[in-house]
Amino acid sequence: MGDDSQGMVAFLGVAADRRLLDEDLQNLPDAEQRREPPISTHKHDRLVAAGSVLTGVTLIGGALIAIYGGWQLLFEGGGAFDAILAVIGLLLVGTHWGWVHVAEYLGLTIDERHQRSAEERQGDWLAAIQPYPRFSVSTSVLDDASTKVQRILHKPVLTAQHTFTFVRQPEAATTYDADAPAELIASTVETMRRQARLDTDRLSELWEAASTAYDAALFSVHDDHQRLIAQRAAAAALSEHINASLLEPPLVE
Repeated sequence: MGDDSQGMVAFLGVAADRRLLDEDLQNLPDAEQRREPPISTHKHDRLVAAGSVLTGVTLIGGALIAIYGGWQLLFEGGGAFDAILAVIGLLLVGTHWGWVHVAEYLGLTIDERHQRSAEERQGDWLAAIQPYPRFSVSTSVLDDASTKVQRILHKPVLTAQHTFTFVRQPEAATTYDADAPAELIASTVETMRRQARLDTDRLSELWEAASTAYDAALFSVHDDHQRLIAQRAAAAALSEHINASLLEPPLVE
């Protein structure tokens, strides 16, 4: 855990990689994984359906109005009102497809708004991820009915784009035979999960101390000298926090 804490300085000022939204998401502990629900297209579909209905109504209604107005003008000696009806009917028939285009435009506008909202939520979630190691515990049943209990390290790593993501590495594993008491397995899992939580919380506190010191000392991200000063301040705060934690009494189960 000491190596992981000392390596935190390299992640100061580094943003989370967008791969954590999809292929690298599984490398985070299950409790920290966030999956954006699929964007609903129900409103879009309803609008298009309404547009199709209006298109049909406009076409049929316009045709009836045009026929009526034309009939009145040609055979019944109609006047200006009937001429206007005939013109309106012809306009409705000629523009009846416009309802579909309007409905599609409105549907796309709603979809784009939902997409922007989802992207903003994803950006906020990425910004909230802190690059300190996590620990979790998982269990699985093997082919011979034995139970495997694993402690998993979720380790932050730098990418070529100077962002960070996580890799998932098994740290330790214990396998219990099929006839092992369930109480023993449950007790082991609970103890390992408690320790994993304590180790994760300890590293979270170390990161918070280093990040706070870094932000306080960094005035301009464009000044390399100032960045070095900030990193030194963060490393010093991290070291002090580690030394202070060594004075704490050991965990007693």
